[in-house]
Amino acid sequence: MESFKLHLLRLAREGKVEVPGVPVRGYTLVGEEERQDMAFYLVLEGELVIDLPQGQYLHLKRGEAARVTEPHRLVPVERVVLLEVG
Repeated sequence: MESFKLHLLRLAREGKVEVPGVPVRGYTLVGEEERQDMAFYLVLEGELVIDLPQGQYLHLKRGEAARVTEPHRLVPVERVVLLEVG
């Protein structure tokens, strides 16, 4: 087994980061995106609104995370760098 260290924030600022064999990726969200699948989001930098069905939403700031199990839309409030699992 090989060990390694990643600086996810710095790498995600520069482009998408994917870890082979692990369902995780880090990236900068540049615009709104529709999602259908369940996911876990951790905001590494910036702010994000997760628009949910029936007028509900989650507002996440740096260091905050959410698990979403229903269709949703990601809306960056400002430049946002995310860690996404799922």
